[in-house]
Amino acid sequence: MVKFGRIGAAVAAAAVFGGALAGCTAGEPEGEGARTTGPASPPPVVRRTPTPTPPPATPAGTEEFGPAVAQQGDVKAFAAVRDGERRLRIPVVITNTQTRRTFYEVTVRVTGPDGYEASGSFTTDTVGVYHGASWPTEVTVEMTGQEAPEPKLLTVEIADVKQR
Repeated sequence: MVKFGRIGAAVAAAAVFGGALAGCTAGEPEGEGARTTGPASPPPVVRRTPTPTPPPATPAGTEEFGPAVAQQGDVKAFAAVRDGERRLRIPVVITNTQTRRTFYEVTVRVTGPDGYEASGSFTTDTVGVYHGASWPTEVTVEMTGQEAPEPKLLTVEIADVKQR
């Protein structure tokens, strides 16, 4: 068996493949009677189909809170949900219908039987709410020393909305 070094292997490979390419020259016309080919084929056409933008994960106004029980301007409040014995969570959604980014300060009041009254507020000071955007959040309220009534016995109202 014959062993080739790196250079010897390259020379042997060139000899094997070079025989198949004998007579070919780069860019020079071949003799008479040689077969000619037509012009080079045009490059393949690549068509890019735009990928549709997926809808937002939660389009404005489609949050799963049920029907709104109170609304004031851009702010909607939904039915209260018990969170333990004393606390209530009230889902709130702001949908900015203004022509610019707006900052909101919202106060929600919950009233019920036996003099139950609790309120809570929040602000959107961090970045505000952009035009056309929806900002779902919740307010947690409780009345000190009193157990929260059943949510179906409560009245939820938006006590105050300030915009800037």
